[in-house]
Amino acid sequence: MKRFFYFLLMALSAMACSDIGMNSDDVQSLDGGQVGVGGSTARFAIHGDHLYVVNNTSLNVFDISDVRDPNFQTTTDIGWGIETIFGYKENLFIGSQSGMFIYSINEDGTPEFLSNYTHQTACDPVIANDQFAYVTIRSGETCGTGLFEANQLITIDITDLTNPIAVDQQQMINPRGLCFFKDDLFVAEGNNGLKKFSLADPSKPQLMEFYDDIAANDMIALQNTMIITRDEGIYQFGCDANDEIYLLSPIQ
Repeated sequence: MKRFFYFLLMALSAMACSDIGMNSDDVQSLDGGQVGVGGSTARFAIHGDHLYVVNNTSLNVFDISDVRDPNFQTTTDIGWGIETIFGYKENLFIGSQSGMFIYSINEDGTPEFLSNYTHQTACDPVIANDQFAYVTIRSGETCGTGLFEANQLITIDITDLTNPIAVDQQQMINPRGLCFFKDDLFVAEGNNGLKKFSLADPSKPQLMEFYDDIAANDMIALQNTMIITRDEGIYQFGCDANDEIYLLSPIQ
């Protein structure tokens, strides 16, 4: 088990240091080190000396102060259908098939439950900033939506982390991952394409572009490049002077 987590952490470090069009501004720095930036459908996140990993029912914490000897610290039962985790500042935003859970991170690295936002059963990636969390819910596959279609982009006011409130819902095709890039919000629509939303009014994202020729399942947004995963592989996109994205290369 320790060997597995050592290689996981080394893979994160390799992503940060590899030559795939990144520069030093494209990498987050934590406690003097460098780690890769995760996408919205990731099942693990790093904060300080701790690695947070979700499985179908729980949140697991590992002490990685010595990356060659990671140690299991705690586990917290959350519920069922847990899918994704997104870390922002001192908080963790966890997406599940039933809703979004918010946990704060204590000084010793242990998570503390703050609140949850419940939606109808559907697949649920989430990202967040200081004011809002953005959630996509998707029907089909193993997302358990039953008789009801649930393809939406939901904006949630998290000014009070203990009381998240949905302030906007927009119908989508079949959304997957999402990310912030160049002050905008990008939402993947699978093989249907990639949507770009303005956050001039962050409480109500406005659709600006629909790149129906750019299939996307999830994105990793760096300062000057965007890494897009899709069914046939991983691709690197740049951004021109007009903030339009363009293909740089596939990542072999």
